[in-house]
Amino acid sequence: MPILEVLELAKSYGSVVGVEGLTLSVEEGEIFGFLGPNGAGKTTTIRLVMSLLHPDRGSITLFGVPLRGEAASVRQRIGYLPGEFRPYVEMTGVHFLDYMARFRAGAPKLRADLLDRLELAAATLERPIKHLSHGNRQKLGIVQALEHEPDLAVLDEPTLGLDPLMQEAFYDIVRLLRERGKCVFLSSHVLSEVEKVCERVAIIRDGSLVALESIEALKHKCPRRLIVVLDATVSSKAPLLPGARLLAQHGERSEYRVDGDVRAILQELTTCPVRDVILPEPDLEDVFMAYYQDGDA
Repeated sequence: MPILEVLELAKSYGSVVGVEGLTLSVEEGEIFGFLGPNGAGKTTTIRLVMSLLHPDRGSITLFGVPLRGEAASVRQRIGYLPGEFRPYVEMTGVHFLDYMARFRAGAPKLRADLLDRLELAAATLERPIKHLSHGNRQKLGIVQALEHEPDLAVLDEPTLGLDPLMQEAFYDIVRLLRERGKCVFLSSHVLSEVEKVCERVAIIRDGSLVALESIEALKHKCPRRLIVVLDATVSSKAPLLPGARLLAQHGERSEYRVDGDVRAILQELTTCPVRDVILPEPDLEDVFMAYYQDGDA
């Protein structure tokens, strides 16, 4: 049974489309990536899931229960970090965490471990939040979302403001939740972090779903890139290659998108003054750009 199921979800703001016909599901023990640039519809979807907005049409099911109204019993099982986390800045960090914990049933099981992993010291937590850095406020948001070990963590741009070391600490926390059988719905426009921790990814564009597959499957479908480095002493003109489209040229280095037979391309390159040929493995950035640059994606 899916932990989260969204069916034909739609929400508009007047003439502006937030999401349109969105259908997806997230399974137990899965880290699910929700990918798209700012304005694509990620935050609208999350606010609908959290009942902060109500859909124009479509349905949302959480833990097998159709979401209607506040659904307080279901919300107890969810941890939520909004994309623009704004805590009560007059509180101290520890006061804020204690205040948020009172909305949950039971003690915050993971607080001490999370504080340790994110290097939030007791002295930092005793300070008013208004005196904390952006990074420490973000850490506080992660702790309040996850300290009760939710069955579903809904995290909107969770690494915003974190330095690289703390980003890695956050990825370890997400993997720990997965090991415990929890589900993480991670919205991001940072391609590298989605690729590091997610098994499946949904790509949203202008409010509509354009891809929903495992990262490996998406990579397999993605057109290959080809980089050709010419011998600049002989020629600096990018060669015309059968089944390859020139994307960019910087000096003697030319980058192509491969749509045809690689063997025919390599055969043609034997007649060119080539110094190096690179066929990099596709990554999530290649997949993302393929869906966002192609008009017929």
